[in-house]
Amino acid sequence: MAEIIPGGYNDKNCEKNSAKYHTGKKCIEHNCNNPAGTAWSPYWCVDCNIKRIDNITEQFKAIQRKFVK
Repeated sequence: MAEIIPGGYNDKNCEKNSAKYHTGKKCIEHNCNNPAGTAWSPYWCVDCNIKRIDNITEQFKAIQRKFVK
């Protein structure tokens, strides 16, 4: 798990992860029924969006490790 960034995508207490951004739809992640919508994406709930961005970040880090030795 990534370090929590105050005011960032993985700060569950950040206003950008609040109900203000909920779209009225459910998260698009399979088997998740949480309300969708954050300042970073209208499609995922807060928890799934955090996992998604952490996963993307790790993929970029893996690519970077291949080029920087």
